[in-house]
Amino acid sequence: MSHAVNALDHALRADPQGLAFLEQTASLYVLDAASTPGHPTTYGWWNFLNDALNEVERYESEGAASNLEGHVRLLATITRRVARRPPSSDRRLVKICFANASMTHMNLMANAQLSQSLVGSNAELRERNMGRIAAIVFDWSFHRTNSSAGHPTSAFSDPVAMEQFCGVLACNAVSSGPTAVRHLVTDWIVPGVDSQQLPPQAVVAIILHISVEARGKGCPAGTKDVISSLLPSVCKSIIGPILLESLREGDEGGSSGGENINHRIAAISLRSLESWCRANEIGAVKLQKIFNSTNINILVTIADALYSNSEAVIDAVSELIDTLLQLDEREASISQGLSIAQSLMNGVMSDTGLNSLDLARQITGENDTARPRILSEFVSAVGLQRFRFSERQTKGDVSVCRCLARTAAVVLTHAQDLIKKGTLEGSPDGLLDLLFKAVAHPSVYVCGIAVEALTNVAPSSAELSTKLLPFLQGKAIIPFHLIENDDGGLEEYINFRERVLADGLAGCYAGCNAFFLQSCSSAIEEFCQASPTSHLPYQLEAALFCMVAVAEKAVKTTDKRDLCTQLQRMISALAKSPSTTTSHPLVTMKACRFVNKYARVLPLCETNTAFEIASELAINAFNQDLSSFGSLQSIGDSSPLSEAANALKQLLCSSPALFSSPAALSALENAWKAPYDSKRIDVEEREMLCSGLCAVLISFPPDQWTASVDNLARPVIACLNIVSKEADQIMGKGNDESAGPILIRLSNEIRLLAAIVHNFMKSKTDKPIDDRDRRKALIPLLHSSWPVLTHIGNKCASHTVVTSSIGKLLTESLLLVESEEELPLLNELVALAKTVITKSTSSSSVAPMLTFVEQVVDQHGTKRNDAIHNMIKDLILVSYEAILSSGKAEGSEHSQLIAATMFKTLSSCAKRCPLLLLTIARDGKESGEVIHCCMEASPQTLKSNEPDAIVITIRFLAMLISALKSISLESLDDGQKQLLVPVIDYINRSFRAEILISLVTLSCCGILPLDAVTDFASLIQQILSPSQWQDVEASISAAFCTNQFLLGDEVKTVAIATFKRCIESKYPASTFADMITDMWNMHQTDDTGAIAGGEAVLQFVKKFSKDR
Repeated sequence: MSHAVNALDHALRADPQGLAFLEQTASLYVLDAASTPGHPTTYGWWNFLNDALNEVERYESEGAASNLEGHVRLLATITRRVARRPPSSDRRLVKICFANASMTHMNLMANAQLSQSLVGSNAELRERNMGRIAAIVFDWSFHRTNSSAGHPTSAFSDPVAMEQFCGVLACNAVSSGPTAVRHLVTDWIVPGVDSQQLPPQAVVAIILHISVEARGKGCPAGTKDVISSLLPSVCKSIIGPILLESLREGDEGGSSGGENINHRIAAISLRSLESWCRANEIGAVKLQKIFNSTNINILVTIADALYSNSEAVIDAVSELIDTLLQLDEREASISQGLSIAQSLMNGVMSDTGLNSLDLARQITGENDTARPRILSEFVSAVGLQRFRFSERQTKGDVSVCRCLARTAAVVLTHAQDLIKKGTLEGSPDGLLDLLFKAVAHPSVYVCGIAVEALTNVAPSSAELSTKLLPFLQGKAIIPFHLIENDDGGLEEYINFRERVLADGLAGCYAGCNAFFLQSCSSAIEEFCQASPTSHLPYQLEAALFCMVAVAEKAVKTTDKRDLCTQLQRMISALAKSPSTTTSHPLVTMKACRFVNKYARVLPLCETNTAFEIASELAINAFNQDLSSFGSLQSIGDSSPLSEAANALKQLLCSSPALFSSPAALSALENAWKAPYDSKRIDVEEREMLCSGLCAVLISFPPDQWTASVDNLARPVIACLNIVSKEADQIMGKGNDESAGPILIRLSNEIRLLAAIVHNFMKSKTDKPIDDRDRRKALIPLLHSSWPVLTHIGNKCASHTVVTSSIGKLLTESLLLVESEEELPLLNELVALAKTVITKSTSSSSVAPMLTFVEQVVDQHGTKRNDAIHNMIKDLILVSYEAILSSGKAEGSEHSQLIAATMFKTLSSCAKRCPLLLLTIARDGKESGEVIHCCMEASPQTLKSNEPDAIVITIRFLAMLISALKSISLESLDDGQKQLLVPVIDYINRSFRAEILISLVTLSCCGILPLDAVTDFASLIQQILSPSQWQDVEASISAAFCTNQFLLGDEVKTVAIATFKRCIESKYPASTFADMITDMWNMHQTDDTGAIAGGEAVLQFVKKFSKDR
């Protein structure tokens, strides 16, 4: 292969060097002064494109081409990107190439005539390439054909490549300016269509891409005006006639075969019409007016497109209808707003103002009259497709069924207000019938489209909800053939059921709640009484799913009498159901989730029977042997034991007093101790169960709490003692890798201790409780577990899985430290934390402990107590030392590692104890060592690829600025001033230099994630507010002078002026954030294109200019 085709071939094979070569060639020019001494040339994408076209043509003429379609597609795709670059940007890039020339060639570049000649040669080559591409798309006689069949076999004839090449011509015209667009359309395309000299598929593709590109951020100023002025002629002379002819020829003879060239032309024509309407904000009403002067009834033509056998055509017409109706709806909203304004302004505005308002109201009011009629026409036309839907479904044509369902859904969505008000001209029955057929379709995609549409209408119609409910109940049954299928069909169905179907059921409940509850009750009773079959568990599970789907709405109803009655029926039926049915894991999961969702309502039933049965059902789930069901246990995002634990938690929390009997407590104790009797239960389920058990314990008299907590914690602590010895034996042999399961078990048991502390302190009860009694009951737990925890901290601190659990337990234990009386306990907690941090060998094992440090600072940092401040200082320095040590071991940059790990904790210090933060340093180091390290790290951390690291850094810097504002130097003594003033000066200099440059560059050049833009803008304003312009001018100018800023001098001038105004006067924060966001948005475009001088830039300048 020659060099150009070879480069494309490497890129198609995902070769990094091939991809990098194409990317660089598309983005810059290089100077070639060596090939022909004394006659330098430039080489860029237009040279590469010329070479590639020559090579492909040569291969095809020699008959040596095997399969170059992919190469030509890639070539066309990248060329389209490059064509978005205006000629002026091309010239700028060539001049940059000259500027970057090595010193040995500077004498050549000093020749202005030569430089101008090279710039002109590149522009000429671009135009020549455009001519070749125009020949490719407009004249197929150049394409290689099959001699026997006469069909084009050239790689240039590939439909995808052809459309991209049409896009290249459109991009080139748009980027060249409004005059070029008008010239292409009026001087070439319209005459060519009139004389039938141009192929229609190329014409409509170019017209499509002109409107697409004209809506881009980088289109030159004036483009939208040209697009608006060309709209009538484009619609009437180009799109309309081609669409009508292609629809007529596409399915001629009633063919139901595959796609043909006319189908493709019709689809592109419809997409083109949609794009031009969107670009000019033209709805169906205005579109019909445009075609009134022609013999084309455009709405009838659009309706006829629905009869096409092509998926692409029906998909395109659906998109077009949606766009037209959206734009009409927007017009209707404007009309309504003007009407309200007119009524409010009567007697307030002058006659001239009222006349202008009345004229605007009359213009938009025409839409109010025509829109219902057009909507009615669409409802009728789409409703007629129900017969065709059934026909295509019978033939297994899922694609056409999906497209028809989508079209019906779009029309129903826009017509629903007319249907509700009864102002629709005609009946919607045909449209609804089509959608109900779609709901019954076996494809979840077809069904999902229809369900989503009907969900919006169902709440306002009891009749429709009642009719829809049986369909949805049937769809809720997991298809039996998917259970053992590994092709992904089950996952797709579960996603459909949990999202789309659940919303549909909620809509039905809103429309017919009483019928819904009765229907589900009857279904559950029927399935629980039926003889067991292989399908029965799936039917029962589906009925329970329907109740779970509406639980959020059902439990919020004011009058719960009917709900309680039906819940009693359902729970009683489940109790009487054969165990072979209820022990199925799917039924167990859904029954427990059902109990979980309605746990708050069950105590309101007339008797406690339903609550007791539900509790027994949840507890029994812990004793079930589900090993024989295999993969059925993991369908969906949960498991039987997880659902059982959650259900039991909700029951225990909703009515703990009902579990105070010895029998109930014995059952709960057995469930709690099940993991220690070789029963596998995940720690998450045990934590949920712990939450419920603590709710029961807190309902006991306070004098029983200590013994109850001890009883709850005893098996956990006993397990920790046993497992820690096993870990010592394994790790003592130097075999840390095999200790993984043991370390996880240690971590899980420590997590349970943390859960006991947290839940016992947070559990609510109806009676008033003194938190001192809670703390009194928990302190013995810490005392009894402290020896083994200290041992684990010393031995296992290098393992993140263990330190994360220890950190969690220490953090929860801070709930027991409220006053200075508990300082000895705080000292013990801090001592264990320091031990773990000191023993840690990596930043990942230190990080979990910093949550504890942060909580200590938040809870006690503001207290005027030297002992507490010394604890905080020790914790921070120990953490700092540990991270520095781990950085040396891991080969990481110290400052960035500190930033990534400690910024969140240091933010708390800045908020609670800023003076301490500013002076923290190790012995023998300069005051403020830690904060110096953080300021050095911030610019690099702001450029991180991790969004969380960026957010944490921003919050730290913002909190640090607030801390500086809160410090009054006048209130400090001379010794404190001597320590603090140099640190504060250094922080301010850092903010106004590297940090400000990073903030402005990353935000205004569109580099950072969108979510962070507002925070960046706020921080920039906080830095500017107390500054003097001369202190920040150099930094701001440097940020806007980088190559990453693409918006041109006009935007730069306006932006810098706005930054200056933020310093000189109070500037609205929301407006400043809007400006930064607009600049960010304008940069989110193809990097080979240009934005400077475009429509978006002019709008920005007008919006934010000081003189506006």
